[in-house]
Amino acid sequence: PAFITMMDDHGTPLLYRRYEGSALDFKLQRNGLLSYYVGPAGAASYENSRFYALDETFAIVDSFRTGNGYVTDVHDFVLLPNNHALMMSYDPQTVRMDTIVPGGNPNATVVGLIIQELDPAKNVIFQWRSWDHFQITDADSNVDLTAATVDYAHGNSIEVDHDGHLLISCRNMSEITKIHRQSGEVLYRWGGKRNQFTFINDDRGFAYQHHLRRTAAGTYTLFDNGNFLDPEYSSALEYAIDEANLTATLVWSYRDTSIYSAFMGSVQRLGNDHTLIGWGGAYPSITEVRPDGSRALQISFQENYFSYRAL
Repeated sequence: PAFITMMDDHGTPLLYRRYEGSALDFKLQRNGLLSYYVGPAGAASYENSRFYALDETFAIVDSFRTGNGYVTDVHDFVLLPNNHALMMSYDPQTVRMDTIVPGGNPNATVVGLIIQELDPAKNVIFQWRSWDHFQITDADSNVDLTAATVDYAHGNSIEVDHDGHLLISCRNMSEITKIHRQSGEVLYRWGGKRNQFTFINDDRGFAYQHHLRRTAAGTYTLFDNGNFLDPEYSSALEYAIDEANLTATLVWSYRDTSIYSAFMGSVQRLGNDHTLIGWGGAYPSITEVRPDGSRALQISFQENYFSYRAL
């Protein structure tokens, strides 16, 4: 089973709902509504997957699916103050990978990324396709491009930047990409093979990251899973970005080298300047830390229960 849960400051559940399928990404949206993703149980079709919006009583007030025939992806969903929605979908296509890399599969399924903006009437008013802007070989060097299925991008978060353009996190490229919200043009690429930035105060960078978010102070937080870095451990990172000079300065981090989460994870800057870290596929499950790195709260779920994000 899966649960969406609202807890108090001591980790005591206040409200919860159980699902037999998948239920993920439960969070408070910027327009004041709650939202979460529900996928099917067992072998049911993922074409029925969607995000639901809830009011403060947990009553469902709306639902959202990607348009243009694309299947709704679980990884992120952003409701904006104007009630527009940002959503993503994965787009599998058959590609002759033997013409792209030595040993490639001549009948490979390659998974692209679709980003959409929907207006309040659920019309798609913007659509962006990774096929038009990325090369399959932009994937991290640890992604097997000779496999039968190649997930070269694996988008997992969308954020609106200070100027209204979009920031997307692609885990399997270890990259944050800024895209123009009207034209779809790539404005910059941060991290990964195509990195354009100089990292300052940081000789490690990030890899296979999750949950990029812009803070009220104008900095950027992300959860660094740290896959394939040496040594492998996961971190909460905060950067100051200088777009003019293409620098990414690490201004704060919480790095516990005993914790490695190979998948999932989140970082949220709270109003009291504490930081809430969801460790995804690791224990402890949730840590709240003060600006000096001392722990204010730590929660561990029972064995075999993980949280995609803790927000």
